[in-house]
Order: sequence, then structure tokens, then C-alpha cells
Amino acid sequence: MNCPHCQRLLYSRSQRKCGYCGRELPAEILFSEAEVEKIRAEQQAINHRRALAKAKEEEEKEEAAKAGGDMPAAFIT
Repeated sequence: MNCPHCQRLLYSRSQRKCGYCGRELPAEILFSEAEVEKIRAEQQAINHRRALAKAKEEEEKEEAAKAGGDMPAAFIT
């Protein structure tokens, strides 16, 4: 979606002003508060899954190291 004033690509539809020309964007272009909250909730869920995956990966690395290095070093990063 482009800015109706300068025609440049919008960085975000949750920001009230264009990142290029700085002019106020019309309300019909912006995400509604409900859409913004939905996006935030989805991002929090993604971040939570990433944190869990990272913790699991770290735990697996520690277990592999404790097991005496049975796994080739190429698989342990």
C-alpha cells in the first residue's frame, strides 16, 4: 500500500504518519485497534514459540555434551 500524498510504499499501516513525507495518513488506510492488537498477539505467540525452541535446542546441546560427545562436532553448533 502506498501513501496517498507522496505515493511511496508505506512502512507500516499502524503508524499514523508516512515514513517518507511525514504527512498524516487517512484512517481508512490504517489498521484498526483490533487489527493492531491481533498482530501484537500473533507476534507475542511467535516470540514465545521461538524462545521455547531455543531453550529446547540449548537443552539438547547440553545433553549431547554430557553424553560424552557421541554426536559429531559438525552437528553441535
